Amino acid sequence: MTTRYFDITDVLFYVKKESSISGIQRVSFEVIRRMVQRYGSEKVRVCYWDKGRRDYLAMPSDFVADMEEFDHDVLSTVFFGSKVRLLENTAPSLERYRSHRGKYWFHYAQRLLNAYRGNESHFLRAGATLEEWRSFRAGTSPRDKDYDLGRIPRSSVFGQARPGDQLVVLGGTWAIDGLEQALRRLHRDNGVEITQMVHDLIPIKTPEHIAGDFAPAFYHWLRTLPDYCSAFLANSRNTALDLKEFLVEVGSDHPVHTVPLAQEFVAAAESPPGAIHGPDGPYKRRVERTLLMRREILNLTKVPYVLVVGTVESRKNSWRLAQVWQRLCRDEGLEMPRLVFAGKRGWLNDDFDAMMTATGNLDGWVQFASRPTDAELRHLYENCLFTATVSLYEGWGLPIGESLHFGKTAVVADNSAMPEVGGALVEYCDAGSLESMTAAFRRLIADPAHRQALEAKIAATRLRRWDDVAGDLVELFSDEEDAAAERPRAASA
Repeated sequence: MTTRYFDITDVLFYVKKESSISGIQRVSFEVIRRMVQRYGSEKVRVCYWDKGRRDYLAMPSDFVADMEEFDHDVLSTVFFGSKVRLLENTAPSLERYRSHRGKYWFHYAQRLLNAYRGNESHFLRAGATLEEWRSFRAGTSPRDKDYDLGRIPRSSVFGQARPGDQLVVLGGTWAIDGLEQALRRLHRDNGVEITQMVHDLIPIKTPEHIAGDFAPAFYHWLRTLPDYCSAFLANSRNTALDLKEFLVEVGSDHPVHTVPLAQEFVAAAESPPGAIHGPDGPYKRRVERTLLMRREILNLTKVPYVLVVGTVESRKNSWRLAQVWQRLCRDEGLEMPRLVFAGKRGWLNDDFDAMMTATGNLDGWVQFASRPTDAELRHLYENCLFTATVSLYEGWGLPIGESLHFGKTAVVADNSAMPEVGGALVEYCDAGSLESMTAAFRRLIADPAHRQALEAKIAATRLRRWDDVAGDLVELFSDEEDAAAERPRAASA
């Protein structure tokens, strides 16, 4: 029977730098878990490119099947050994700094000083208790847990893969030194069939919005994929059309399967600090969540606001959106909300930045939530009036689906894949027209009844979940395997 390999190189790189993970990386592990359940861990293996060893390594998939939920810290241990700081071994209230060594020890020193002074209020403000800190220091903390997953055996894929085996790559693999050569070798010498998922063609579809030399690097990656890939996956119908068009241009007729992404917000597991005592319930959980957030994030939610989630870059149409807000703020008949951008700073924002500087963030009507944590982003989604995704192009549009997950409608650009995500649940606009954008925002701001009607429609709609995405992928791969098993029998008949 075919052995199915799943590449998790992108997860490895991300886990090494960050303390959270994205939806598609989570769904990768859900697909692996389900494939293990169907075929057993001997026929499903995870693999990754080890830059240090210059080798493509595989390891048993049992640890994925045993994970109750996606656990960043367990994965850190699997990849980088037991010396990685784990959540369970992190000092109380310092979880958010466990991937940032300097910040971690700075705040650790603060806790030591306040514990010496017996300053209980310091720990309560930080989301812990003095008793928890002293228990941790004494080595009796229930957080202590011994992981030994770093000892999971791994070996070169080149020594074990056989013709007809499958490799599925769900993440991005461009610009990873040595990986392309490894995949070429695996296909050429071992006869492995490789399936690559493509999330968008933005770098070559809208190269004017791409900084540096990323567009040529992406083009090279995409152009050479047909040399060693057997098939492709696309995350939306629009991306599939773009990809098929590109494949025709480079002379390829490889099949493209569409597996749409989800309309769901998936967060890293939260660890409420436990400073709130009382029976579990929505009020207690809401208060506990605020203890995990920066005060500046909480301050943003004190007045009505519209939320924009994602990297602030030119493709997101930030300059036009600011122009629209300036127009609307001049309308004395409107009860205007703030506009809050939640994400990291991107590139090619000169016009937007100049406008913000010249106008003092539109006299405060525009605010920024820099690099929000999952808990902070959840809070921002839950408390906004609605959201806005008015990009000039998207491969899917995760913030649109996440907004719907929280029951919030949105103003959405009517281009690329975004209508596939928003359906009939959002207000559409032309991302290239200030008049169209202004009218769409005015409808949702000035007409609460219209906004509430859309929210009622959202509540009555079954949204697509990451579980559905995983199920579709498992069925697709299983169908291919069943078909492959039938071919030898048909030939012998």
